Amino acid sequence: MVRKQIALITILLIMVLSNCSKEKLFIVEDKVHEKKDEPVVERSGDERGKPLIVISPSDILEILVRADGAPGMYLGEDDQVHGFYVDLDRMVMEEMGQAYHFFPYRDIGAVYQKIKSGEYHSALSVPDVPDYRAIFNLSRPYEILHYVTFVQKGNRAIKVSSAKEIIKSLYGKKVGVQTQGHIYQALREYKEIELVEYETTTKALEALNEGLLYAVPDVKRIGEYYSLQKGWEIEPVGDPILSHEITTAFSKALDPSIVLRYNSALKRIIDDGRRTALWESYFGPMRERDIP
Repeated sequence: MVRKQIALITILLIMVLSNCSKEKLFIVEDKVHEKKDEPVVERSGDERGKPLIVISPSDILEILVRADGAPGMYLGEDDQVHGFYVDLDRMVMEEMGQAYHFFPYRDIGAVYQKIKSGEYHSALSVPDVPDYRAIFNLSRPYEILHYVTFVQKGNRAIKVSSAKEIIKSLYGKKVGVQTQGHIYQALREYKEIELVEYETTTKALEALNEGLLYAVPDVKRIGEYYSLQKGWEIEPVGDPILSHEITTAFSKALDPSIVLRYNSALKRIIDDGRRTALWESYFGPMRERDIP
């Protein structure tokens, strides 16, 4: 009888271990969980344990839009938001059948806690970098942005033969970045560079024009747009020093179903060519290097 019980227990253990070997596992907060198909939603601080916010199609999705990121996104003189990212997101919302509202901001620091808590739900044009993945759920990418270095016109001291040489030319210099932004994240490893933080890179470009900075890395089209509009004596030099896939970020306080619905709608828009047609209406031919 004892031998039969031991044999039965052995068989059951083999079955259990066999089933476990088929499951993929991941570790979150020192606990082991079975991996699910939906995006992993991590919570932190006082948000742990709170129920996730479910956004149904009839609920208003609150979307953050940078007010000074033209021509990709900006607040116009008519107090309405405009630009490629705004038009693309409108297209996605219509494809989803989702109610929505755009909220323009000029300082991400002022709204960061509100998107973290879920008061604001998403933000447009967020680079896919590790620091942002840690605090947001990111959508599928819809373009690749390339970041060049802006300096004052006539600056011949900066070496532009390669991205590596450009970065070395910044050693010992004041370089403007957005507070805790992705360019800050990329350059903070270079202790020889003095990073000066601003609400946005557009504010940093203004400071560059005033002679307060040596350089500002930014998207070429943004710097050129404001330079022309405001008469700034700045110019881009050399090849890009950074390139990032661009996504829409969602608060981790939200149920991940909203990201799944967003990605599904965005994929249809990309696959049928609507994304490319819209991009090219703003920026000209979409090259291979611009496509994720």
